Amino acid sequence: MLLHGCNPTKPLSLFRAPRHSRSGDDAFSQAFADAMKRYFSPVSLSDLCPQWHDVLLGTFPITLIPFRQGMYNRTVRYMMIRNAIRRLVPHGVVCVRDELWVGDATAMFERKIARRNAYIYNCIDNWFAVPWLAARAKARCAVAEAIVVPTQSLKEACQDLYPHKSVFCIEEPVDCSRFGNGAAEKADVPTLVWAGSPHSQSELLHMRDILAAVFRVCPFDLTVLSGQRKPHLALTVPWKWVPFSPANEQEFIPRAWAGFCWLGDDAYASAKGCYKMKTYMAAGTAPVVTDVGHARHVLTAAEAGVLIQNNDNRQWVDSLVHLLSSRDAAMREGSKARVFAREYFAYDRIASHWAHALQSVR
Repeated sequence: MLLHGCNPTKPLSLFRAPRHSRSGDDAFSQAFADAMKRYFSPVSLSDLCPQWHDVLLGTFPITLIPFRQGMYNRTVRYMMIRNAIRRLVPHGVVCVRDELWVGDATAMFERKIARRNAYIYNCIDNWFAVPWLAARAKARCAVAEAIVVPTQSLKEACQDLYPHKSVFCIEEPVDCSRFGNGAAEKADVPTLVWAGSPHSQSELLHMRDILAAVFRVCPFDLTVLSGQRKPHLALTVPWKWVPFSPANEQEFIPRAWAGFCWLGDDAYASAKGCYKMKTYMAAGTAPVVTDVGHARHVLTAAEAGVLIQNNDNRQWVDSLVHLLSSRDAAMREGSKARVFAREYFAYDRIASHWAHALQSVR
């Protein structure tokens, strides 16, 4: 059923970053756009600029095109965004995943959108948790009719900064279907996975001694799924690097017995939406995660996986040894996490939350 008072003919436009700038970006995906068609029509999903521009510029030697990335940002990207805004159907709803123009404190493009449409700011980063970072979002929040964030911690921080704005905490969806409908077949030997973007590889430094202690008790295969170049990691246990790609994600994460995510206890880390942890859950891989912020909220609700209090080394070791010593235990925890993920991170469920939020500000 449609929401009470919902006008399905109201247009909805979703803007997201180009593919080369996204890491596991499921929130503004085609599947999410399709789920929103129940509440809006038409629904359009647009990358701000196609990936081929970046790839093309990357093929030119820097000696031929000085500051090629600067030229790209100031010319091609500017024109792509401007043209996309001109094509918007007026009097609709436009949701932007983070800002259209990075570092532009004036929110120039967002102001143009807001003149003829309801502008919704979808902030997935942890800016509001750190005061000096929050300034980056100030202009956009001033223009927006509503702000959508993925965690309760971010919502509370944003409400403190903008008490007169509508702020909604909406879980980020995860495309569980990409891991298939059946239970994943686990590797024959104990296998641990860490999946993440290059800038978060520092997590592995904190885990170096922990992984070594686990390996002495229960040898395991460690897979690092990250980036496009093999990272330089000071790990003392054997590990295999796999470049990040959707295909590799779908192949390696479900087969692992457990996946880990080390988080700091600072405000920035506590506000994380923990997409990595949720991907482990969607793949049916038992998540072992620091007991903080949104990770605590999700795994407590799921009654699955393991939360490590205060990043205690002994608890990290004992928890990983337990899961890597028993294939059955790893599969049980992974299965519970997978069932939860497929219900609570589903596109239809998240789309209905978005629709409720947008209806309340229109």
